[in-house]
Amino acid sequence: MLARFGMAAVDWEMIMGRLRGAAAVLLLVMLAAPAAVPAMKGHVSIVNSVAFSPDGSQAVSGSWDWTMRLWDLRTGAEVRMYKGHHLSVNAVAFGRDGKTAVTASADGTLKLWELASGKVLRVFRTENKGMITSVAFSTDGKWLLSGGIDRTLRVWDVKTGKLVRRVNGHKRPITDLVVAPDGRTAVTASIDGSLRLWELKSGQQLKAFHGHTLSVNAVALSRDGRIMVSGGVDKTVRIWDVRSGAELRVLRGHDGFVAAVDLSPSGKLLVSAGRDGIIRLWNAETGRIVSVLKGHDKPVWDAKFSPDGTRILSAGADELVRQWDVASGKEIKTGR
Repeated sequence: MLARFGMAAVDWEMIMGRLRGAAAVLLLVMLAAPAAVPAMKGHVSIVNSVAFSPDGSQAVSGSWDWTMRLWDLRTGAEVRMYKGHHLSVNAVAFGRDGKTAVTASADGTLKLWELASGKVLRVFRTENKGMITSVAFSTDGKWLLSGGIDRTLRVWDVKTGKLVRRVNGHKRPITDLVVAPDGRTAVTASIDGSLRLWELKSGQQLKAFHGHTLSVNAVALSRDGRIMVSGGVDKTVRIWDVRSGAELRVLRGHDGFVAAVDLSPSGKLLVSAGRDGIIRLWNAETGRIVSVLKGHDKPVWDAKFSPDGTRILSAGADELVRQWDVASGKEIKTGR
């Protein structure tokens, strides 16, 4: 049995004869058990985006190494690597069916991938080839939204690949975006320090949110669309009432810019991460820190809750993707 571990040449009868009871059992268990893997390694440069599959069993990640990678979250194993861009992959998103994913790249294109085969199903090209920083599917999966360095929010038809609408309003590049649960509106974040709420059908700006003193790097919405959170270069996380536009709370604690924020499905917890390499879990109602997740030794560029809210995925400049248990605040160690 132990030959499969590459140890057939060892005289195991002699070794086991010198061990007694529990010690012998412990040795066998250690040899038979798969190695505990604390992080998902495969990328060879900064990992700046992650996304859970709709059922939470898999994840995709995007990197400065120009690739997207698909991960099995039960084992931590890399399932497949997707190559096709010629500059960094800045954002990734799963399709609603879990069978496709989209990448947004600094090369000015979006690519829709069939995950099982690795085939590129469709390419979406910006007319000026400007860097794309963010991407999201509409709630019904019919549209793709992208934001980029040219300050423009674009709406694409997933089926045809054609540009449906171009929306402008920001004075500087768009850094992040999120589609509202009702599918009718979206919010963009920008280096100009503002967040803007848009009606997708008309392209009309419905509201602007001002409070951050520097670039806004990240934005997320609650599942009911009523609460918005944002993080910025001013080291703060801010909580907003979407309907009124009021800033409800300012959370301080990060030592450096905030690069990522997300709200749990229940809306009760908020996760943030950034330059200091520390992931902070907050009580969204009180603004108090619930736990601090440490593992990355370089800036953390993205952090997302799982669909059921029990786990968090993080992406770091240390080239790693890590998975965390929300209840304990501990990193999940998978066996490969």
